[in-house]
Amino acid sequence: MKQFTTPQLAIFVALAILSLLCIARFATHAEADGEVKAPVLGPASSLILESESGETITLKVDDKRLAWGDQPTKRVNSAAYVHIGKALAELLQGESFVEENQALQEELLAAHQTISEAMAAVQEKMQGITPDDPAFESISQEGKAVLQQRDRFTQQANTAQAMLSAEQAERAYRELVEAVNVVADRLEIDTVHRFIPTDDLFEIKPGPGAFQAAMLQIRLRSVLRYPEDIDITSEVMEELGIE
Repeated sequence: MKQFTTPQLAIFVALAILSLLCIARFATHAEADGEVKAPVLGPASSLILESESGETITLKVDDKRLAWGDQPTKRVNSAAYVHIGKALAELLQGESFVEENQALQEELLAAHQTISEAMAAVQEKMQGITPDDPAFESISQEGKAVLQQRDRFTQQANTAQAMLSAEQAERAYRELVEAVNVVADRLEIDTVHRFIPTDDLFEIKPGPGAFQAAMLQIRLRSVLRYPEDIDITSEVMEELGIE
């Protein structure tokens, strides 16, 4: 057995003590900072899990998603939420939509003015005319024709306004979906759900239908609890260029 000299023995003892001090210091520092971590396993191509009854599933990575089968439905997809009502309301106040509404209103106003002038002309003709007057019948028929024209105009005007509103709503919705797709692709989100934040106040007008309106607001709030950090409404609105 090799005999160590006193200087060598002293060096070995010093190194041993230094090593123990380093280990103790590292352990104390790690515990103080909460940095004690479990060992990292892998990489591995798959992981087989077995239940108490002996059934097994194989976990693997499929298209960057955790999967337990070959079907697309057996894959973990990421999800997020968007308050589309807020975004749609802002979109419908956009310059192009406002200009379209103004153009329609001006067109309808011009048509209404023409009918009003025709009605005023008939009323002027009726002044001083009695039922016995030979012109009474023809003027009455003219007045009825103007009234029918007014009724048709009112119906057509309501239809035109409703159709424009529906067309604009669909265009705004398509624009919103396009922005959602852009944000979802950038953030690697698979599924985006529409929702209404539970904290938003109910929009209910006083009246006999208040209860039905409240129930509708409840039904529209399909999500009761959700992590706030998966609400990407602000990101989508930023993509749309609206606040």
